[in-house]
Amino acid sequence: MVKKELPEQLFALTLTGNRLWGTILIPCILKRSGERVYYTVSEHLFPSPSPATVSSLQPEEQELISTINEYSERELFRLFSKEKNVTEFLKNVSPEKTEKYIRPYIERRIFKCLETARDEAVPLFMTKPGIKTIHEEDRLDICVSEAYPLFRFERKPEGSTYSLELMMNGQKVPLRNSGTEIICISPCVLKTGNNVVFVNGTEGSKIKPFLTRDKIEIPARSEKKYFSTFVLSTINSGNVEPSGFKIYSPEPEKRASLDIEQGLSGNPVIILRFFYQGKPFFRTEPENSWTSFSEEGDEYIFRRYRRDIIWEDECIRTLNTFGFFSEDQVNFSIPALTGNYETDLLSTVEYLCNAADDILSAGFSLNCLKTGKNFNIRPVKLSENYKASNDWFDLDIKVHFGDFEVPFIQLKRHILSGIREFDLPDGSVAVLPEAWFEKYKGLLEFTKEKDNTLRLHRQHFSLLHGVVSKEERIREALEKLVLPETLPEIKLPATLKVNLRSYQEEGLRWLLWLRSSRLGGCLADEMGLGKTIQAIALLAFNMENNSRPPVVAPANPEPTLFDQPAAPAPSLIIVPASLVHNWYNEITRFVPALRTLIYKGSQRKKSIPGFYSHDIILSSFHIIRLDINIISSFHFSYIILDESQAIKNPSSLLYKTVSTLKSDFRLVLTGTPVENSLSDLWAQLNFVNPGLLGSLSFFTKEYARPVEKSNDRKKEEQLKKIISPFILRRTKEMVAADLPPLTEQTVLCDMTDEQAELYEREKSAVRNAIMQEMETADSEKSSIIVLQGLMKLRQISNHPALIREDYTGSSGKFDTVTRDVENIIAGNHKILIFSSFVKHLNLFAGYMSDNNIGFSMLTGASTDRERIIKGFMENADIRVFLISLKAGGTGLNLTAADYVFILDPWWNPAAEIQALSRAHRSGQDKSVFVYRYISAGSIEEKIAGLQEKKARLAGTFITGSNPLKDVSLKEIIELIG
Repeated sequence: MVKKELPEQLFALTLTGNRLWGTILIPCILKRSGERVYYTVSEHLFPSPSPATVSSLQPEEQELISTINEYSERELFRLFSKEKNVTEFLKNVSPEKTEKYIRPYIERRIFKCLETARDEAVPLFMTKPGIKTIHEEDRLDICVSEAYPLFRFERKPEGSTYSLELMMNGQKVPLRNSGTEIICISPCVLKTGNNVVFVNGTEGSKIKPFLTRDKIEIPARSEKKYFSTFVLSTINSGNVEPSGFKIYSPEPEKRASLDIEQGLSGNPVIILRFFYQGKPFFRTEPENSWTSFSEEGDEYIFRRYRRDIIWEDECIRTLNTFGFFSEDQVNFSIPALTGNYETDLLSTVEYLCNAADDILSAGFSLNCLKTGKNFNIRPVKLSENYKASNDWFDLDIKVHFGDFEVPFIQLKRHILSGIREFDLPDGSVAVLPEAWFEKYKGLLEFTKEKDNTLRLHRQHFSLLHGVVSKEERIREALEKLVLPETLPEIKLPATLKVNLRSYQEEGLRWLLWLRSSRLGGCLADEMGLGKTIQAIALLAFNMENNSRPPVVAPANPEPTLFDQPAAPAPSLIIVPASLVHNWYNEITRFVPALRTLIYKGSQRKKSIPGFYSHDIILSSFHIIRLDINIISSFHFSYIILDESQAIKNPSSLLYKTVSTLKSDFRLVLTGTPVENSLSDLWAQLNFVNPGLLGSLSFFTKEYARPVEKSNDRKKEEQLKKIISPFILRRTKEMVAADLPPLTEQTVLCDMTDEQAELYEREKSAVRNAIMQEMETADSEKSSIIVLQGLMKLRQISNHPALIREDYTGSSGKFDTVTRDVENIIAGNHKILIFSSFVKHLNLFAGYMSDNNIGFSMLTGASTDRERIIKGFMENADIRVFLISLKAGGTGLNLTAADYVFILDPWWNPAAEIQALSRAHRSGQDKSVFVYRYISAGSIEEKIAGLQEKKARLAGTFITGSNPLKDVSLKEIIELIG
């Protein structure tokens, strides 16, 4: 090796002796002065290197210093001693401890440093302890090539001999000379002369005897033990020249095995082992062979079996094609493990069952006994038979677990309870496919049992989609039972005096399909799309086609009231009290042939005898609740509830009251069937189709809680599948051809400096107050504190003047809105401005007055609503309508406006949606633009995100809102920021 010319100063490693630890490496700085031909150690960098010196060195030199200092006396004391101090440790350390623990620790670091010195050409010198002068002849060359051992074993009757040579680049490495020293035992490094040699294929302990002798003699009495142990391991790991015995290399019998076990991380893994002549190997094991020893007669026979690495890699590739993956080629896993051992174990078994035929065909063996359970690892298959009738669908399904056949009905309890393990007759355990719990649970929740088969009622036929066989005969039978994709054409009622829009006619077809199927439904079109006219058209059709036999009037304590002849049953429409006359006017306008009776007022009971001479009985929720004992004795043709969210609370008296009413058909109308929670939806659908969603407790557990609390998309989709045939929901966007387009935009407003400063101070105070309340057990008081704090932050976000009358500064939102008002009224447009805070509206009212802008204002305190509304609609000089969100929720038709400003976000987006619907209704001939103003960096921005999240859930279930009632205090803190 060419020696590197030494500079005046250099970093170097010195190999020197230590009285306790043996040969070690020490880093140092060498200097040469003048014309001297030797170097002196100017600075030792062990055990306490100078930080200034270290920082001036190259990265690889710094790494060497760091590694070597890992075996400083202080570091060894820390790792290997329980003595009080370093001095006591050095005094009492035993040779046994040094040899067994400390020296191997040091050698691992020496080996690492020598590799770095070889690769980076770092100078290495041999020195004696205490000597600071280093000459060129002390330099050691680290050989790039490695040396390999050649073992010679000779067996003779009188005894055996063993010798060893090291070969490097075809040349012998001299062992028997005074300069040869073993530096590291394992991996082996030795110094011979001025060379440092890395030895591959053996340890230093096997070389050491040959530093002083040419061969080792083995007495005949120890020969067999020696050959069956030392010689055996040597043959397996190194090059051996035998004499007097034989070494064979036969082709081994091999097989690949897959075993399910618990991995080191606690997860189930599939262990891949390769067996050669029954001996197991992992793919990662370094040994490429193994050797057996036998004594056959007087001969010693060694058989060396070589692993088939190409075959092993082919097996791994095959497993990869089956979907198994591994980071170490030993522990294989299936995709998407959860981290829960029991869950992942069953998923792994299921995966193996699905791939079992392919795995076995590929030559692998399978077993899972180490899991503690005898799983049946065979494919799971179904055989299906179905029978359809008018009201019922019978499912006869058999499950095949390998050779075992089980009626599917026996698995019902397992699937409903989430139990995946099913005991088979032979004691093995079958694992039910995880997909079955999603696929069949919703179905099984509503099935009955009959003769070892499952029965499903007609109102749940939608659950069969994606479950039953795709055979043509089954598909055709199913289509007759569930909602068809295209509803049949109809002839509009002759008595209907209005042209229906295309989507309204489609709604009527859907209502008539429900009627023909003897099912109830929920018409949930957005506000303004004409739910009322569709319901009236249905009643007109019902009147013209009412084939129901006459109903005899019920008995009553006052029989004179019912001395009327039998007649076809009327329909009952129940609406909010404020809408009774509105409904009456709509009915008489669109279908004057419908004889309608308003049942209200103090003298209402006098009209009871006339029920059967009318087609429609029109009343309010309040009246029906009061007179339920009388009304529940009638049997109506239709019962229709308008604004049916009035019965959203299943525990309310109103819900219980209307549920006792009797009719042939039931229908509910609402724009927001879900206002607070999914239980609202349950109440209304259970009214129209009792039992559709099971009991309330069942619905809450299986659907409401998973969807609302856990955002469970699977439950969400399953619920949609159940309810979709019975809810018709059209939004303005869906019927855009019949409505003007609606544009919505959010305007983010920066707060003024004064406003932002006040907001931050108040935010800190609110957060601290809430944090203090969280430590108490008084949840009611905490809720009050939270609501008060959030309200104050919202008010500051709008305008600090809402909470501080002495505030003289401005508001970023106020400035932005007033500027936009000026721009819009200049274009001759009208604007609706909504706010949750009347005080906020008062600020704008003052601005309008100061700037001579005509405006109207409607709040909960307004007494002459109609005059105010009419003034805005008909007076061209009134450009702005200021409305509180609560006051503007119902009863407004303000299509004169084509701009809507929503000044502050509210917990329930439904309130805002109702607000914008005031201007965007059927009959509007202008495009409508909606602007929501939000103060940047405020709680409003957080609420806007919360609205978006809640609106997605709400939109999924045909609503425009969802509650904040379950938001935790922690989430409130996050909301505040």
